Amino acid sequence: MTFLRKYGRWMLLTVVLLLLAGCGQQQPEGKIRDLECSVLDEDEIPQPLADVIEENKSKEMKLSYEKDGYLYITRGFGEQKTGGYSIRENYCYLAEDGVHVQFELLGPPAGETPPEEVTYPYIVVRTEMEGQNIIFE
Repeated sequence: MTFLRKYGRWMLLTVVLLLLAGCGQQQPEGKIRDLECSVLDEDEIPQPLADVIEENKSKEMKLSYEKDGYLYITRGFGEQKTGGYSIRENYCYLAEDGVHVQFELLGPPAGETPPEEVTYPYIVVRTEMEGQNIIFE
């Protein structure tokens, strides 16, 4: 029996298993754990942060603010010509180099006519972390 016939099936099975193992969701390098980030309503935002947001809402912004053991992370998308936008938090996790966050601006739903008013979509999330670098992705 030749080498290929004898071991070929095992080699093929091993290659297939390795390929399938690589198809799973990979954890980002250096990730320690996911963080629980609460999206805040306007009335829950600390006043100093709310003031900075108001002053800068017409342009894109990436802000962080710490108070009483909490880390507040803000992502603003600047002036939009219409209403109907929303923001999705894609992830928020702690890694060796800090807190990684990603937010995505979602346009008005297809097929709907958005309100014709200028808007300034932003999001503020709060987590129980202090003293961390924030990496906006």
